Amino acid sequence: MGLKRNWLAGVLYLFFGVFCLFLPQPGLASGGQGLEPMAVNEDTEPQAIGVVEDRLRNRTLYEALTACDIPPSEILCLSRSFKPVFDFRYCRPKDTYRVCVDDAHRIQKFVYKTGPLDEYEAVKDDKGGYSVHKRDIVLDRQVVSKVFTIETSLYQAVADEGEHQLIAGLVADIFAWDIDFYLYPRKGDRIAVMYERCYKGGEFVQYGKILAACYVGRHKTFSAYLFNDGEFDSYYDRDGQPLRKMFLRTPLKFGKITSGYSIRRFHPVLKKYRAHTGIDYGAPRGTPIRATANGRVMFAGWKGGYGKLMIIKHPNGYQTYYGHCSRLLKKRGDTGPGCPPAHTCITRYA
Repeated sequence: MGLKRNWLAGVLYLFFGVFCLFLPQPGLASGGQGLEPMAVNEDTEPQAIGVVEDRLRNRTLYEALTACDIPPSEILCLSRSFKPVFDFRYCRPKDTYRVCVDDAHRIQKFVYKTGPLDEYEAVKDDKGGYSVHKRDIVLDRQVVSKVFTIETSLYQAVADEGEHQLIAGLVADIFAWDIDFYLYPRKGDRIAVMYERCYKGGEFVQYGKILAACYVGRHKTFSAYLFNDGEFDSYYDRDGQPLRKMFLRTPLKFGKITSGYSIRRFHPVLKKYRAHTGIDYGAPRGTPIRATANGRVMFAGWKGGYGKLMIIKHPNGYQTYYGHCSRLLKKRGDTGPGCPPAHTCITRYA
């Protein structure tokens, strides 16, 4: 009997102890001064805790980002947001990217660079998508003046002064209406050029505009000065006359004349004398051919010994023929300025 009473008292004591655990403790009741429960805001933007910057190399962007444990849904959303600005199908191995992710591996910021002047940035918005834009790149411009002396060619003169041959092409374009760079230059001719060099972060990026140029030849001096009329940039000589004229001197920037105009020329293929009513220029395959003036394409196709031929009709009844082309870039009826109508190549007897 005593043992039964002791067992019953133990059970009641245990029950009372457990019951006390569920009673409200002092200071935690309404109006008390105990600890307040911490509020959790589910809309709080996660902080970026990881940054990865790398070159794409021989991977797709999807492969590069999944290697950073970024969910495929995030990558798909980023790709869709980018499409109006840049299509990731045109990624190249040398492109670089910089991605900032939060603790859940969600992209907070993404920067994609295809070159020193082409940078795209995506920032996560409040709706879970991305705001994408192309960055505005501000370049530092430095004005440089140099004198190039021709010994063999304009290209070589520019290279001897430590500049890229793009400068030679820009100068040739400016004087294309006055100087035939196949025939006119002579050893000792000098060209003074004032131009811009553009830098980004102290590193050279590209050439800017040619501000002024002066070609001092053996018999004549040519000058060019850049002037903006409020709408377009144009070049003028020292007397204020525009350099742009009706016809270019040559349809190619550089190269060599392989056969001139002649009524009686010994044909190198047919081995007999025939009239050669045109001028042949030698240039690497694919070199752009410039129309010597504005006009309308009257013929574009294959024609006898010309091979692939294009005929352009200009104002006042003039016509120019462009034969032995590898590829015709215009078709009959096209009009426009003196842009490349074709590419060079021998396609028939030259």
